[in-house]
Amino acid sequence: MPKRARCPHCDKLYGRDVIDRHVQKCRMKNKVTLDPQSKAPTRTVIVDGNNIAYHLAPDGVPLVNNLILAYRSLTSRGLKPVFVISTALMHVIDKPNVLRDLIVQLEVVEAPRGTNDDLKIIGVAMDRKADIISNDRFLEWIGRYPWVTDRLRKYRMTPTGLILT
Repeated sequence: MPKRARCPHCDKLYGRDVIDRHVQKCRMKNKVTLDPQSKAPTRTVIVDGNNIAYHLAPDGVPLVNNLILAYRSLTSRGLKPVFVISTALMHVIDKPNVLRDLIVQLEVVEAPRGTNDDLKIIGVAMDRKADIISNDRFLEWIGRYPWVTDRLRKYRMTPTGLILT
């Protein structure tokens, strides 16, 4: 049985031999820009920006491209992402200038220096009654915030975008 992959745009399964052509077609159909007002989002989601940036990062250097791909994937599904990042991410990311531009263009909440960014993510999600997108399990906070397990959405990152699992 041939390997199959899921299109990040339409969420359908395709054989690996045709997935690249299909993704290109879907991308052209659903052209997504970095303009937050390009579509009317239906639901806010809180995104663990550090978790996304470090996902599959070579040599442990976080990638700003992961944040861009996540933003495009989520907005193409009609979601309004709010990224929560730590202040330290600016100093270790591969392209700090691009991250600064994203902070201006997108809705980004920075966890203050010396605070726990997981707690900031939980706080923002609680205030906005939103789901959390992260592969972190938040084990140390489940006792205090049991609702986190119900609102936590895992993801898988592909070269063309983020897929919610």
